[in-house]
Amino acid sequence: MTTDMLGSDNHAQMISFAGFLPDTKIETKSFASPDVLPRSLDFVRLTGILAHHEVSNGQGSFELAVGAAKKALSRADIAAKDIDLVINCSVSKMDGKLRQHLSPSFATLIANELQISGAQTFDVSNACAGMLTGLLIAESRIKSGQSKYALVVSGEYVTPIIDEAKRRNLYLHPRAMASLTVGDGAAAYILGQSKEAGRITFSEPITMAQFNRYCIGQACKSHLGPQMRTRAKDMQTAVFDNLGNFLKRSIDYMEVKWDEIDHTFSHPTTPKAVKKGAKIATEMMGEINFLHNNSVETANTASTTHGVQIELSLSSGHLKSDETALLISYGSGIGILAMHLKLPKGVENWS
Repeated sequence: MTTDMLGSDNHAQMISFAGFLPDTKIETKSFASPDVLPRSLDFVRLTGILAHHEVSNGQGSFELAVGAAKKALSRADIAAKDIDLVINCSVSKMDGKLRQHLSPSFATLIANELQISGAQTFDVSNACAGMLTGLLIAESRIKSGQSKYALVVSGEYVTPIIDEAKRRNLYLHPRAMASLTVGDGAAAYILGQSKEAGRITFSEPITMAQFNRYCIGQACKSHLGPQMRTRAKDMQTAVFDNLGNFLKRSIDYMEVKWDEIDHTFSHPTTPKAVKKGAKIATEMMGEINFLHNNSVETANTASTTHGVQIELSLSSGHLKSDETALLISYGSGIGILAMHLKLPKGVENWS
């Protein structure tokens, strides 16, 4: 499909979204109590994380992603066959036996499971900023006329890094401590065409590659599965030192007004970190109308965090048609990206 077929004034909009959490909830104090952590550290008090969710036995990233995609499709007034672009943004891409999937693209497997045929399918990798990166690509393709409907999806089976960290002597491996802040989850977004400009806009993506060693995820050398090592204080400092200027540039670039943003969602490395970032944002930009900080019982679900948090806010009755939301994402690398959108019409009636 060419740009001429759709018209040069084509724009994109959010048709639907969904967050998905597995049923099993694990309390943080059950594995990260002061009794087992260095210096009797009160991890709950330090992070604000009370619990996270974990997949059932035999499930992995694929099952999570499909669950979120089906939920998003059920809320969209389109059929799966109408989707002509599928982008997967999972960091993990791992099955229930801790086997990493390499090829074909995870998006291809998801499309096949959803009976989406003839769509272009590919994966995008950008750590926790992956889903906003995928949405940026999808929005661009819709505006250019190359796609009509796009599914951007991710399932994150990341809790094996908790198990790896628990095997370590955290006195000797303090950089494994941040591995205790994650949880499993999934998210999906469906984008489509719109005649109205400005329903979705993006900031300029920024990468501060000089900080690329601050958070490293890789295969564990001693046993099957992944591990993560994080210089948490250094990474947080790098993000927060640049957050205020990033927000100011982004708001100007997206041509939106800070005081007219109804809802703000920031990537939750921890609930305490979200509060600290909000303080910086308020000092630079002014008061935040509604900061959603819902990760107390979900933890950091990697690339899916915004979808999971928006779903929780939707379930609480906080979201209404055509209200605006700002999503701020950052991931190891360090990449930072923001998206401003108008919520889909009828969102308050979704089940």
